[in-house]
Amino acid sequence: MTGAARMDAWLVDLDAADAARLLDHRPGGLTEEEARRFESFENEEAARRFLRTRRTVRHLVADWLGLAPSEVRIAHGPTGKPYLPDHPGRHISWSRSDGLLLLCAAAYGPIGVDVEVIRPVPSALDVLSFVVPDLPPEAAPESFFPAWTLLEAAVKATGQGLAQGAKSVNLTFTAGGTVEFRGIAGHAPGTWHARTTILPTARTPTTAMASFVAPMALESVGVRRWPGDCGRPPDNGP
Repeated sequence: MTGAARMDAWLVDLDAADAARLLDHRPGGLTEEEARRFESFENEEAARRFLRTRRTVRHLVADWLGLAPSEVRIAHGPTGKPYLPDHPGRHISWSRSDGLLLLCAAAYGPIGVDVEVIRPVPSALDVLSFVVPDLPPEAAPESFFPAWTLLEAAVKATGQGLAQGAKSVNLTFTAGGTVEFRGIAGHAPGTWHARTTILPTARTPTTAMASFVAPMALESVGVRRWPGDCGRPPDNGP
């Protein structure tokens, strides 16, 4: 599945019956720290999704690396950025919205990804202004999801985290809700590239927005639905 100039991506509905059958019967798969976090959840649905997320990530990353899941170590930096301590040349990032998980992996440099189920957001521009204080007048409620996912993906790629890194992400807002990624302050122009795409899902609401940020141009990102589509060519984002 790997490639020197390719980003692999998998979209998983953690609540779907086919995923649940595979994930709930997969033995173990949690580190001691993950097991403590799992036990700390008071909400049963949140605990179940956390468990399924970590099992899915370890399973798919193991397959990508050509290893057994038990051989995959995933560590986290100070802001929570995941990395593979035994494979420093390989990079991963994942995001979850409701019960939808998007995992990406690449062999060419740090990456960041964010996914959001598209849904009504009350006072969307007020929410966005918390992380983009100088929100321009061109910003519209339709700007929310492309801007938010681009911000999240960018700060995950750099490892800064949203609170520290959002102000350094250069976005351009245009009429009609279009948002364009222009780069990240402190990095040379052209260092980072982004792509945003709509992903159809089998849930309600029926679509999600995803953004990908990487240190190379992303002509398209092939997204596989797991477990159903992993034997077929990926869907390429526009």
